[in-house]
Amino acid sequence: MRSLKAFKAVSHRLSCALFGMTLAVAPAAADQIEGARFTALSTALTDQVVVPAYENLLRETAALTASLDAYCAAPSDNNVDAVQEHFHLTMDAWQRAQPIQFGPIIDAPGPARFQFWPDKRGTGQRQLRQVLTTQDQSVLAEETLGTKSVALTDLQALEYILFERPDTITDDDFKCRYALAIADHQQQLAKDLLHAWSDTGGYREQVLNAAEGTDAFFDEREAAGAFLNSMAGTIDMVRLQKLDRPMGLTITGARPKRTESWRSARSLRNIRLNLETVQRFVTVGNGFGNLLTATGKDETAKATNDLLSDILSDINAFNQPLFTLVGDVEARAALESLLSKLRSLQSMVREQIAQDLTLVPGFNATDGD
Repeated sequence: MRSLKAFKAVSHRLSCALFGMTLAVAPAAADQIEGARFTALSTALTDQVVVPAYENLLRETAALTASLDAYCAAPSDNNVDAVQEHFHLTMDAWQRAQPIQFGPIIDAPGPARFQFWPDKRGTGQRQLRQVLTTQDQSVLAEETLGTKSVALTDLQALEYILFERPDTITDDDFKCRYALAIADHQQQLAKDLLHAWSDTGGYREQVLNAAEGTDAFFDEREAAGAFLNSMAGTIDMVRLQKLDRPMGLTITGARPKRTESWRSARSLRNIRLNLETVQRFVTVGNGFGNLLTATGKDETAKATNDLLSDILSDINAFNQPLFTLVGDVEARAALESLLSKLRSLQSMVREQIAQDLTLVPGFNATDGD
């Protein structure tokens, strides 16, 4: 780390010398003021979006665990709805956090530990059905559940148990205890993730101190680029995996069961929450919108937020689950329009914002999908 800081110091002195030589030609020293602005951006997004999202995820997984614990102690058809609602609130929290596509969440096995989707070969579903058929007791204890495939420990598995045949949970003690074990596991994962960011010496400090050079980032510009890349990666994920894939190339090629969270009928809700977090990256104080405006790119800031608002308005206008919409001839034009707007938004982020702020978006999980 010392050699990195020394290199940065030499580079800074050289930059200052070159700046002094070219002052008469260049009326504005943009590079000298950008550093502080990038730090302000990363600080705002970390403390106003990232950490609160992970705090909320921990709260909701804890509430879900408590709800299932109470339900399994005295199961009845009358309070299944309450458990399902806690599942929805937990999935809401995860979908809001999902656009954070860098940092501790990327550590193996990555975001799949929370949600193993898409399961393109159906491997997870086969494993899950096998466990439920044989009532494998090893999934009921944390010390053994944690060693299992992510497909047996994630929110997708929990959705299957709670929504595939909810009427069976009341009379199936194994299903209930397995659901509770998954919820407890998810709570522990959320706690670990929050600590990884918030603890002394954690990833939050890596981001906020990027200007000094940290283990995670060369400088503040690279840290800001991680947030921009998360925006781009989220838009790609929504467009390619959550919308384009279940739609298919034509209406006859639509695959409703490829929609995310189709059993709980929340596919569009997931998309909306993802994009609301992207919009927060733009609109939060000292976020990308403020940075663009401060550097004379107010038109880009306004166009980005307007497009995001337009997309969210379109999503809210649908009155059927995506599971139904992808096979609906009358809805096809509206879905195609939504795809087109998402492509425009992707261009806005990867090209216009990146160019305006001299940032370089990197690769993301959907590249080459």
